[in-house]
This record gives sequence, structure tokens and C-alpha cells, in this order.
Amino acid sequence: MQRLLLLLMAFVSLGFAQNQKVRVGLGYIPDVQFAPFYLAVTEGLYAARGLEVEFQHGFVSELYPLLAQGRLDFVVGDAEDVIALRAQNPQATPFKYVMAMYQSVPNAIFSLAEKNIRSVRDLKGKTIGMPGMFGVSLTSLQAMLRAAGLKESDVKLLQIGFTQAEAVVSGRVDAAMGFINNEPVFLQARGVKLNIIPAGPYNKSPGNGVITTDKVLENPEMVRRFLAASQEGLARVLADPRQGFEAARRYVPNLGEDRMAVLRASVRLYQSTYTRRMGLGFSDPQAWVSSLTLLRQTGRVKTELPPTAFYTNEFLQPGVQAQTLAKR
Repeated sequence: MQRLLLLLMAFVSLGFAQNQKVRVGLGYIPDVQFAPFYLAVTEGLYAARGLEVEFQHGFVSELYPLLAQGRLDFVVGDAEDVIALRAQNPQATPFKYVMAMYQSVPNAIFSLAEKNIRSVRDLKGKTIGMPGMFGVSLTSLQAMLRAAGLKESDVKLLQIGFTQAEAVVSGRVDAAMGFINNEPVFLQARGVKLNIIPAGPYNKSPGNGVITTDKVLENPEMVRRFLAASQEGLARVLADPRQGFEAARRYVPNLGEDRMAVLRASVRLYQSTYTRRMGLGFSDPQAWVSSLTLLRQTGRVKTELPPTAFYTNEFLQPGVQAQTLAKR
């Protein structure tokens, strides 16, 4: 009996030893937008694949150095960041985008309906609030203006930080660059009538996704296990947003029911024509061509690296879909 007990303890210890710790950086603060990753923990999707995942929240500008130093294994961030950082110094920041959470950029220009800004051309002569003149917000603005035949000098740009909702409602700006799954959702839930112009049709870059380093990719089996569980997390939240919301409650302090609308708006970004063919989490190669071309044209990036230097779909499980999951 004692020998059997020792054997059982050995098997349990072995099982715990096989759980590999994985450190994941998530932007800014705990938020319902990260529900697929929270759910993958609460439902044991990572644990079932021998992984113990821990999250670290912070500004991506703080998370990327930790990723480069090997103190994080993955960061959820903008596809454009990978291009900008790797193009700037491939040796210091050998980043690679390995899974798409969003299939298009979530940026959008929003304004009060009474301003009658229904198209990009209506922005001419208007004051646009920007969180800052950097990153994907700036790229999206440049793409939208270029498509409408406008220059940055045709509008007045005002840097307002992350006060877009207040700035629009108070009339400090005519319109603001925000996120289609954030400020407009918040304001519309409070009865504010808006006009919203999504940036996705103009800036055809891939959206936010999972970023890692060449060094981490030297452990391909771990990467595949992490991404497979994350893909399943995407599929489960897509199939049942309420399940994702309840998972987020364990991570987001005082999560109000009003944030359910934010999650539903985020879920709409998970799919595209490409993912319906390839599976959730895959990023469209043409989107990377478009993104790199736009960044070169606007002078934001100077690099001879090809689009494939910045991303790979190699470590993803093909065919992961919400409806497939439901049939199991």
C-alpha cells in the first residue's frame, strides 16, 4: 500500500513538473477585451496542454522591452509594432507576430451625429482629437486621409491623450480617433448619437495579435501548445460571448455588465474571409503586404525586409472555428 502511494505521488509530481510556465503581457489594464486568454486559463485549456500561464498587464511600451529581454514569452499588441520595431533593429527586437486576435485594426473616427461627419471627406477643416501622433492610430488616420484625397494639413490635429470620449461630447474636438470596440460603445450605451467611420477598410493591416520572439520560437512545441489553447479560447468566446465575459470577471475588478457590449464589439473583429477558410487566429498574408506598403509610403518605416519577416502562421492549428467547437 505504501509503495502504491509513493508511485501515485511520483506520478502527481511528474504531472506538476511538466506544467511549463508561460508569461504573457496584456496591454494596459485587465479588460474584457482579453476574454479569450482569460477563458483559456479558467477553462483549463492551457493546463490541459501542460502550460501554466500567468499574465502581466502594462503599457505595451513597457511590455516590449520585457519580451526582448526574455522576461515575457508573448505579448498581445499591434501588428504594426512588430514591423516598426523589427525593421528598426532586427537584432535587438527580433519580434514575430504568430496569432491574430483581431482581423482588422479596431481604430475608428467617431463624432457627434449633429456634426454631420459621415465620410472621411467631411473631416476637411475639422479638428480631430488624437491619443498621440504615433502608432496604429496615426497610421489609420494617414490611410483614411490618403484614401479621401486629403492631407494632414487639411485637418487640425489635436493630441488629447486617452480622453477621446470626453473631448467629443464636450465639443473640444469635432471628431476623435478611438477604437470601434471602446469609446463609441461606451457613448452609445448612454444614448449619445454618433457617426462612426471604421478605419479597417482604409488601413488594411492585421489587427492586434500575439507577438513573440525568434528565441521563443526555438521551442516550437511550447508555442504550438500555447497558440492551440488560445485559438480555442477565441473559438469559445466567439461561440458564447457570455462564457468569455464570466471568465473575465475573475481578472477584471468590478467588471460591470455594460462592458458586455465591448466584448460583443470585439468578437466581431475575430473573423474574416481568410479565417473562415483557414481558421481562427490566422492572419492574411495580403494584409501584411498592405501594412508594410502603407508604412513605407508614409515614411514611417524604412526596410528592405519582406512581409514574411514579421509574421508566421506556421504554429497555428488549421480549421479552428466556433461552429466546429460546438459540434464536439
